[in-house]
Amino acid sequence: MNPLPRRDVLRGLGIAIALPGFASLRAQSEKTSSETAKRFVCVSPNYGMNPGGFFPTETGSDYEMPALLETLQPHRDSMSLFTNLDHPGVAGGHGCSNTFLNGVDLKSTKKNPQRLLSLDQLLAEHLGQTTRFPSMLLGSGGFSWSRAGIRLPTQSDPVRVFTNMFVDDATKTKQQTRQHLDEDSSILDVVHQDAKSLRLRLAQADQQKLDQYFTSIREVERKLNRQAEWIDIRKPNIKDDVIRGRDDDETIVDLQYPYNTSVMYDLMVLALQTNSTNVICFGHPGGNRLFPFDGITLGYHSLTHHGKRPELLKELSIIERFYASQFATFLSKLKTTQDSDGNPLLDSTAVLFGSGMGNASSHSSRNLPILLAGGGFQHGNHHRFERHNRDGRALGDLFVSILQKFGIDEDQFSNNGSNLNHLLT
Repeated sequence: MNPLPRRDVLRGLGIAIALPGFASLRAQSEKTSSETAKRFVCVSPNYGMNPGGFFPTETGSDYEMPALLETLQPHRDSMSLFTNLDHPGVAGGHGCSNTFLNGVDLKSTKKNPQRLLSLDQLLAEHLGQTTRFPSMLLGSGGFSWSRAGIRLPTQSDPVRVFTNMFVDDATKTKQQTRQHLDEDSSILDVVHQDAKSLRLRLAQADQQKLDQYFTSIREVERKLNRQAEWIDIRKPNIKDDVIRGRDDDETIVDLQYPYNTSVMYDLMVLALQTNSTNVICFGHPGGNRLFPFDGITLGYHSLTHHGKRPELLKELSIIERFYASQFATFLSKLKTTQDSDGNPLLDSTAVLFGSGMGNASSHSSRNLPILLAGGGFQHGNHHRFERHNRDGRALGDLFVSILQKFGIDEDQFSNNGSNLNHLLT
């Protein structure tokens, strides 16, 4: 067992009373980064990436970086690329983007919506007990699902994200929040009692529906309890340069999409660095917006339906190269930003980039664009899997390896048949 650094002991003694459950963080720090990961980030472009520019030709470590990912060249030793990972049970269409992190076809969940629980929310149940925010869901095109089978909302306004993380509420606002929390808790107590009485009169099938309802109530209760625990705990004191710019050099921050993508990545780094959360999802929206870049003449959705026409693929690549470049800069910042143990954030942060949309031109959910970086995994290779008829390797195999890297003893999740530990650990 490695002794805690002196500064961590002092910090722990200074705020152990203020931060609920902070002792568990000290227990986590006794594990080396090679044993377990501590943080999870998922970035997902709603329409995926054009397969022709995303997947390398060669396998192994000597692959040539694909055209769309050239800006990721400095990170090749810290990341793994995958070809022929699928969500076999998910039909095509735009809905497959929403189920990227659970691999479940929506039509099959009517009787059991709890199957929709997404990877990030399962991780948040394990990693989010000591942070103010169990998870942060940013951007657009939400692809996170609660244990009750509800698709969770996202926040795309950088100012609101910064305010939620780093601006303390006024005393009056806190008092009003306490009152609302007390009222909501009272309402839930009544609902609990009524539901228990109702259960005695229900048939077996209806009792299952009631259990699903109870699951939703428990989720609400956890959120209320979390708010109550943290309401009087001061938020980290962070300058607002990231959203306001700096007066000394007249830096101006553009908060309009897509230029605010870099701002959102900066906020994500701050969220991890300040232990505000351990789980983040960031979605790039779909839609047919006209990107304000030189060379773009058509809307995003129109360009994804390129039909392999060179002029449309050229325009689409401008957008996708922008996404890849922003992601590369994010990885660079995770490498240069230290965590509380003095180690690069990327060493203990598993970063998944991908989409439930494999080929947007045909609305395919096959051969998904998947990249995994950081997190203490063995990286540096491009892995290509065999296809059997229509299906490739289940993406759920990678999900299980990610769960196990976080020390979560799960052998089954999503559509997995096994795991990818032999390639990554």
